[in-house]
Amino acid sequence: MHKSSHDKMSWFKNTYLNDNDFLDILDVGSLDTSGTNYNYKSIFNSSNWTYQGLDFEKGANVDIVVDDIYNWYEVEDNSYDVVVSGQFFEHLGFFWLTMAEIDRVLRPGGFCCIIAPSAGPVHKNPYDCFRFTDNGMKQVANYVGLQTLECYVNDDEIAYPWYDCVLIARKQYGVNSNLEKRMDSLENKLDLILKKINE
Repeated sequence: MHKSSHDKMSWFKNTYLNDNDFLDILDVGSLDTSGTNYNYKSIFNSSNWTYQGLDFEKGANVDIVVDDIYNWYEVEDNSYDVVVSGQFFEHLGFFWLTMAEIDRVLRPGGFCCIIAPSAGPVHKNPYDCFRFTDNGMKQVANYVGLQTLECYVNDDEIAYPWYDCVLIARKQYGVNSNLEKRMDSLENKLDLILKKINE
């Protein structure tokens, strides 16, 4: 975790969240190996908020260990008001699947904030797979049906060399997500194929 990412997550908290609300907050990819005290836990320390860190290995700042970072059967649907993630998506081979899990566990009306580099050197942990533009990150949100509120690349001097892409999105009320629509369509097609085979 670097300072510019920590600063942007603080900005998200100060801009979009209210200390008076009771919020359940999930930090995806929360394992802290930096030793710099720039993990996000310190940001979400309101007495009305519950913060939990999720990762696929045990360690500092991890409360929930999942067997599969693309399928969190350990976490119930619609169980968090806020989901955040920083400096994690670039390490995911299939980041869109993790985004679908974020959408699944968010409550309607809930916020997510994803911060990932748009540039910078390769840093394997164990893999470093991607860099993100604002247009690309918007499409990740769109893929699962989240409403993009803001998305930009941080080009401040302090952001060098990572120039993080910052996405703030919201899960809409009563709207079937694009992913669910695609899954429903796929199920319908499979039903038709099976029906034809059995005729």
